[in-house]
Amino acid sequence: MIVLGLIAFGNNPAACLVRDGKIVCFAEEERFNRFKVSTGLFPSRAVAYCLATAGVGLSGVQAIAFGWDVSKYPWAMLRNFVPTYLRYRLGSGAGWRPAVNSSPWSSALDTLLLYHPDKVRSGIVQGLRSAGLSGEIPAIHFVPHHLAHAYSSYFCSDFTRAAILTLDGSGEDICTQLSVAEGDSIRVVESVRIPHSLGWFYAAITQYLGFVPYRDEGKLMGLAALGEARRATNRWIEPLSKILEVGNGTYSVNPIYTKLGAHYHGDRFTDAMVNHFTRVDPSATPIAYGETIDLDGKRTIRYLQDRYVDIAWAAQNLLEQAAISLARRLLSSHGHENLCIAGGVGLNCKMNGELFRQSGCKNIFVTPVANDSGAALGAALRVAHEAGADVRNPLRHAYFGPGFSDDEIRSALEGSGVRYRETDDPARAAAAMLGEGKIIGWFQNRMELGARALGARSILANPTDPSVKDRLNQRVKFREAWRPFCPSLTDAARAKYLADSNEASFMIVAYHAQEAVRDRVAAVVHVDGTVRPQVVTASANPRFHALLDHFGGLTGHPIVLNTSFNVRGEPIVCTPLDALRCYYSTGLEALVIGSFVLEKDTTSTT
Repeated sequence: MIVLGLIAFGNNPAACLVRDGKIVCFAEEERFNRFKVSTGLFPSRAVAYCLATAGVGLSGVQAIAFGWDVSKYPWAMLRNFVPTYLRYRLGSGAGWRPAVNSSPWSSALDTLLLYHPDKVRSGIVQGLRSAGLSGEIPAIHFVPHHLAHAYSSYFCSDFTRAAILTLDGSGEDICTQLSVAEGDSIRVVESVRIPHSLGWFYAAITQYLGFVPYRDEGKLMGLAALGEARRATNRWIEPLSKILEVGNGTYSVNPIYTKLGAHYHGDRFTDAMVNHFTRVDPSATPIAYGETIDLDGKRTIRYLQDRYVDIAWAAQNLLEQAAISLARRLLSSHGHENLCIAGGVGLNCKMNGELFRQSGCKNIFVTPVANDSGAALGAALRVAHEAGADVRNPLRHAYFGPGFSDDEIRSALEGSGVRYRETDDPARAAAAMLGEGKIIGWFQNRMELGARALGARSILANPTDPSVKDRLNQRVKFREAWRPFCPSLTDAARAKYLADSNEASFMIVAYHAQEAVRDRVAAVVHVDGTVRPQVVTASANPRFHALLDHFGGLTGHPIVLNTSFNVRGEPIVCTPLDALRCYYSTGLEALVIGSFVLEKDTTSTT
């Protein structure tokens, strides 16, 4: 049985193909169309890739699985929204009528229309046609969003018994779901409904600080660490606790600050949040994207002021406490030691690390496709499971995207008229250049799924070089200087570099670095002493593991700085031509692509 999994019309549209319960391929639409996040689109190119890889057309697909249950969603949301709106608006003394620049009613109507069953079915059909696919459309199955997330995590873990926590903005009318899994069965224990959304809370703070919501939450997470030294004197915990209140095993979000009210400054937070913050500090006004200010005689980004860093720290801390509180109750109530995490909030590496350390779990697994794209995978697994397939897919690697042969790469190089040389040992060649201090592009194997580069579409550098972070940020990534970089290391070196670790294959859980080596590999250790590692095995990625081994032989450190092969604001590269464009438009000094090596003349001063 072949099932085509889809998620579309929101953020991170993606497609996945599952044959007899096993993952064949997966890809996000942004990698093909080069539009980051690809909000609102159908994954037509990703679908075409999946079907071509599987060697089938629509006639060979038995079912389409869509990771959002539109059959119930519009009416469930409306049933929940009206009493919620009235309760919070009237309770706040604001009255029932929205302000002129408020959008709760229009926003709700837009969402109802977006996910109306007829509109979604029509959108799927037209999307498939736009992918160039003819023939009869297979039966479309709508899978509850949080259940799809749960499937994408639990059935891709090694666990046969686990607690599952799914956290996101919203899926249908649900924001958080607590489930337990035994064997091949997942049972929903509790659902937290709109408006109590941890994703909405974090997106509101993201936008307030001048970042792009549903895209730049990772920047907020990284910024928060800069406030760690002032945690004891942080004055924002109490004000933010009025917005996100954490109880004993529970939490609530007050939508007066996120959704229900006037939105003069941004669509993710209300004017009530602005007033609330300025009562604490009159200077703590919302930041426009990229807004700068004179600070200590220098022109700098406004959010680097202490007050905003401290807001970020407080928001991150409250998010962690809410997730830990839920996880503790779920684990203890059902006697579980294993914890699975999914949903867009699950991309928060720091939160995941604190869940591992503080929730009471012994083992943790966070799906590398925790965001909405993972719902395509989970939906496909759910439908295949209902048809009787064994859908256990313990993830040993993340390489389910497009791959390119040496012949295809050579054709791209020749067509571009670039100079290159061929090598019979790309791993050794790359390690040697890293040892010389070069920053290189690394393009091998099939593309990774998820938000992290994992040794297939990566930019690599020597983490022992004190200058490498600034060089990367200024000349290659063109991004903020304070943001952290991640390490990839061999499985044999785990204990040398990681003070605490569990599952660490996908750069999605933050662990503490060993104090003895923090200064030696400072380029991959964040200011709070944490790292977001990828532990690489020879079986998962032989060529990348060989590179790490060779580099370890040269430097004594089988660990490299590994960041995504892209520049700020663009998706990770997918094709050889994408890689060449990025290579020649940045300060990358070399590119190892398949069995070919390109090097720039870095001696020229002109």
